[in-house]
Amino acid sequence: MRIKFLFDGVLSPTEATMKALLAQGSQSAALPYLLSYAPVAEMNPFQRLLYSRASEEGFALVPAVDFGHLASVGWAGRSIIHLHWLASVLSRARHMDEAMIRIAEFRKRLVSWRAAGHRIVWTMHNVLPHDSIMPQADIALRRVIVEQADAVHLLSQSSAEEASRYYDLPIEKTFHVPHPSYEGWYANTRDRMSARMDLELPANELTFVAFGSLQRYKGLAELIDAFELLRQRQSERPMRLLIAGKVVDSEYHAELAVKTEHMSAVTLIPSAMEERQVQTLLNGADVVVAPYLRTLNSGAALLAASFRRPLVAPRVGGVAETFAPDPSLLYSGGPGDGLVDAMERALTRQIDDHVFDAILQSHRPDMISRSFFSQVRQRCLMSAAEEQVA
Repeated sequence: MRIKFLFDGVLSPTEATMKALLAQGSQSAALPYLLSYAPVAEMNPFQRLLYSRASEEGFALVPAVDFGHLASVGWAGRSIIHLHWLASVLSRARHMDEAMIRIAEFRKRLVSWRAAGHRIVWTMHNVLPHDSIMPQADIALRRVIVEQADAVHLLSQSSAEEASRYYDLPIEKTFHVPHPSYEGWYANTRDRMSARMDLELPANELTFVAFGSLQRYKGLAELIDAFELLRQRQSERPMRLLIAGKVVDSEYHAELAVKTEHMSAVTLIPSAMEERQVQTLLNGADVVVAPYLRTLNSGAALLAASFRRPLVAPRVGGVAETFAPDPSLLYSGGPGDGLVDAMERALTRQIDDHVFDAILQSHRPDMISRSFFSQVRQRCLMSAAEEQVA
């Protein structure tokens, strides 16, 4: 309700901040820290998992509808502004000159936050946006945020190397805390048979599932082609491809619909799945596929692991780090090791339970959340306190 009230203007940013500080203050005798964040991601529970131990770690947590709603209260020396995706900065820029003006304005905002005593943390979800229209502007924007940020949160250890092709990322500013799993967030009480009955899937049909918003960088058209090639290779093996997700790019959805119109073994579900339906989709799957054309960190990898399902995906970034205990279904994209080859390996490859045990143990949401707040406190708030004493 709080986020809805903020979007609707019923609750002001200042009111939301003071309510959060008072609520946290009632839980402890210590003066609370403040962490405000933007933009809010309502569809993806990543932020709720990352911040799940905020109160236990002494932080009052305040969502913000947009960057303009941040820093409404001067909680100098104990305030963190946590930025996630930066797309809104350049969303209305029509050309490079306009983009640079917006970047300059954003830099002024960052400088003013720091001057007021706030500390800035940026989570680098991707090196550059998946759908970047003006790469040079996106690079310039990230150079500004890295320059002004007190700390940069990396979701994968390889992120810094990937970013170095476009902008400098001082190692002393970075810290690595991986993407949390979704274990405990999504209900997971359904068995395979009942889930498949709800999805109207035959028991003997090996089912590949791709789940997530329908966008070009997800490589879904390429997945459909690979699946058809696999069916030709394994013509005696009953199999199905199920693609489900929210339509973000309507033109791309139309292309996928035309492509699959006469493919009886491919099911396209252009709909955002309710949280209670996610377990049906994942428990009904035999293999999860995330054939992204461009990716650095993927929640799909953690979602597959959370439901103990094998994952076919590129061997890159956070995906490779997550499935390091058994990367046998990840592919390099080279000759003989492409998407279709990894899908073919998935027909016979069994992933041992201890692999999923290891992944889930190292990505427990409570542990990840505590680690994140510990890093923020050490890197930003302790230094702020030292500056005040000085």
